[in-house]
Amino acid sequence: MSVGINLSLSDMLLVDDFAEAFGKDNKPAIHAFLYENGLDVEQGVEEFICQHRNLRKEVVTCILYQGHSRMDTPWLKSGAASWEAIVESCDLELRIALKTIGQQQDSTASIINHMQKHAN
Repeated sequence: MSVGINLSLSDMLLVDDFAEAFGKDNKPAIHAFLYENGLDVEQGVEEFICQHRNLRKEVVTCILYQGHSRMDTPWLKSGAASWEAIVESCDLELRIALKTIGQQQDSTASIINHMQKHAN
């Protein structure tokens, strides 16, 4: 299973050296930056010019990079992976339990307890 991810050009331009790569239309460098920010470029990257909300909650009209979230262990343990990506990386039984717990009210303590029981 894969988890979708969107990265706004307006946010990516805040990353050191991305603006230079973008200005030179250096696709390999752009893809490297997208990968470093969680987009699995091996599964493909789509670019849309559209109005959207960036990570700073600003409404912008610019390129929105869309693709699939990285699911590799370094990314999942980086602290930057989405909750959805972390849940999808678990085995089926744990994934079902986490999704069920996530739908309950006041679930934070339950999730922490469940994760501690299943910690490696």
